[in-house]
Amino acid sequence: MVEIVIHKIVPVSVPVVTSDNLWAEFGQLKIADSTRKQYVKAIENFCQFAYSGSANPETISEFLDLDRYAAIEMVLRYRRHSIDKKLAPSTINVRLAAIKSLVDMARKLGKTTIDLGDIESIPAETYRDTRGISVEQFKSMLEAIDPSTPIGVRDYAIMLLFWGNALRRGEIASTNIEDFLPQQQKLTVLGKGKRAKVAIDLSDSVSYALEEWLNFHPCNVAGQPLITSLSHNCYGARIAGDSIYRIVQGYAEAAGIERRVSPHRLRHSSITAFLDASGGNLRAAQALSRHSNQNTLTLYDDNRRQEQKGASGMLEDLLTGNVKKTSD
Repeated sequence: MVEIVIHKIVPVSVPVVTSDNLWAEFGQLKIADSTRKQYVKAIENFCQFAYSGSANPETISEFLDLDRYAAIEMVLRYRRHSIDKKLAPSTINVRLAAIKSLVDMARKLGKTTIDLGDIESIPAETYRDTRGISVEQFKSMLEAIDPSTPIGVRDYAIMLLFWGNALRRGEIASTNIEDFLPQQQKLTVLGKGKRAKVAIDLSDSVSYALEEWLNFHPCNVAGQPLITSLSHNCYGARIAGDSIYRIVQGYAEAAGIERRVSPHRLRHSSITAFLDASGGNLRAAQALSRHSNQNTLTLYDDNRRQEQKGASGMLEDLLTGNVKKTSD
């Protein structure tokens, strides 16, 4: 006799995608932390414009329930609103990218039929002001740092990272203890728009400055941020990009530098100083700056050599008859 075994079929529980967990999932996108924060902030701004309220499951659902053309019209109005406010093209494009990212994710999950593919980004103007500060001015900033205090030791390391490796403030802020390898004199950083960290080589002085800082680090263990706050209200927490900005600006003022000096201007200064010292070695400058497009480095080199000023002067000389036209 054959025994018949009947297996009970247990239904598989499939998570239901709702407006609540859709918004939560958007906040967990697998992109760089800085980009994710920008995207979440951009959606908050968009909902404030469109619905005069914060971004929440209700406002997100209301937007995603629109038909395609109503949604496009709303985003275009938001685009025009941002232009009228004279926001930078890069800022507007990040906000548009955030909205498109949210809609794309919702459409893949079957929560909307909106397609914003026809909405174009704002043409970004090429950044041309690569003027930095001189080597002597940077030395003055270093001299304004008090190396006898933990804050001074930390800030000295930060400043050398800007100068010696032309880092961005976000790259400095996002590093962890284990990213610094003192024996190999290397630091792994998460570059702008990148998902994976890359290793960069450190000079003796930069590596030594970081080792000195670790002697004062509030919690020198793996998993902790490499550069931390030392203020009373957030002691030991990862240092914020805005805090790094204020640090740089403070030492520039202490050094008597009249123009505003930002972390990005220090990066420009580092790249320009290297181009000066190397006679315009663009290949090495690209490795230093980690710019994917060498054309960007050409702007630094042109500004460094003041090619446009020389060309304008030659044209003026042609009018006054002080120079002969060169042959092709």
